[in-house]
Amino acid sequence: MHDTAPKNWGTNLQKAQTFVPDWDQYVTSKVKNFRAALLSGMETFTEGSFTVPMAIGFIELLGMRVGAFRTVLMIGFTDSSKVMRPSFELLDNRAVGTIVLPSQSFGAALQFASSPTAHFRIGGDGRGNALANDVTLLERVISSVEEPQTAR
Repeated sequence: MHDTAPKNWGTNLQKAQTFVPDWDQYVTSKVKNFRAALLSGMETFTEGSFTVPMAIGFIELLGMRVGAFRTVLMIGFTDSSKVMRPSFELLDNRAVGTIVLPSQSFGAALQFASSPTAHFRIGGDGRGNALANDVTLLERVISSVEEPQTAR
């Protein structure tokens, strides 16, 4: 029996690749959908493990799938003087970043979220979580988040 296939057959075929994002270096996702609520500021707002005291507003951004995870950025708005650190965690099949901002920025964030070019960034310890209407802006700011510079 004669084999007619050339000896190098299949050498140019791509092997299956697994995309495992580096969440420590932050991941950027396009906003696919969002939900928003305007609140009274008299009560604490809770969505899953995310809690915002004296909440004025809440925006949840749903992004593209990255690897096996759905990306989500939750932004709370408050008049509370209590400082809340941004966060990031992997929960089941979701990658969730959080930010709490002053209530005065609710309207601006809502405009960003509704832009057809809106993107958000999540990952690391949450300090670099961000929302922008242009993906290149998120890429430019990331270098200052990765490693703080030390004075010499």
